[in-house]
Amino acid sequence: MKKLPSLLAAVLIFAALVIYPSQALTAAANGILLCGRLIIPTLFPFFVATVLLSELGFAAYLGRLLSPVASRLFGVSGVGASAFIVGLCGGYPLGAAYIADMRRAGRLDCREASALLPFCNNSGPAFIIGGVGVGVFSSSAAGLLLYAVHIFSAVIGGILLSDRAYASSESHISLSSADFGIALTSSVKKSVLSVLYVCGFVVSFSVFIDLLCAFGPFDSLSAGVSSLLGVDMQWGRAFFTGVFEIGTAVGAMQGLALSPENLALAAFILGWGGVSVHFQTFAMLDGTDIKTARYVIGRFLIAAIAAITAFAAGIILY
Repeated sequence: MKKLPSLLAAVLIFAALVIYPSQALTAAANGILLCGRLIIPTLFPFFVATVLLSELGFAAYLGRLLSPVASRLFGVSGVGASAFIVGLCGGYPLGAAYIADMRRAGRLDCREASALLPFCNNSGPAFIIGGVGVGVFSSSAAGLLLYAVHIFSAVIGGILLSDRAYASSESHISLSSADFGIALTSSVKKSVLSVLYVCGFVVSFSVFIDLLCAFGPFDSLSAGVSSLLGVDMQWGRAFFTGVFEIGTAVGAMQGLALSPENLALAAFILGWGGVSVHFQTFAMLDGTDIKTARYVIGRFLIAAIAAITAFAAGIILY
């Protein structure tokens, strides 16, 4: 009986694919185009570079340097500090993948890894500055502002979610002696897998969102929120798209003007990540004992902080 809701959902999705095959085909094609035009170009190079730095020990070295600060702010070790750096540099779901790798290697225990997950799995600078700042608002300055807001909200979220009972001063970090060629090969392999995960979920949720539109309630909800907040329909559609999938939401925001409410929308979507990113995150944690109970609540809290901060910054600057 416990599997009945999941089974019913799967049957409904299958039925929707049969009833609306042309919409599903178009949505899948659009999702693949989005991956080729935006997701892969903005994420893959950063994935490779970030994993390479991690493989060669640079992120671990920075984590050692930041260990005293991380312990005071978040109650985590130097490894936790390096996870925060990787998450902010690499983007979803690289932060989660790094935490999972450190847990498998025994450099993080279950408690600390679970505490790190909500605020160390973040969107990266390439996607925020290039994909949202330039791609949506035609402004790298707006992208830099959103990235600063993203970092700020992750720090505040980490402080609020910190587990002070764990605070550790030991970093357990040593610099890697890995050969550059081996490290590069490993980085490319891991990055390809991560990008495939991301693109698979982007395409799947693109289809899912279009099927929701075909059934009707998606547009009704978008119109209701837009009317309630006094914004146009595109804002509401982008918001509900962002609840499910961040890449498709960026596509839905294309053409929005640079304004406080639109900056707040972008900051919320970037901070929340979308249900698609949450599934990507859980996939990266497969085979570990990392707890995810606080993850979704933590991401919503960070997204709300980001939206409020971006709105306030938008009023001041724009």
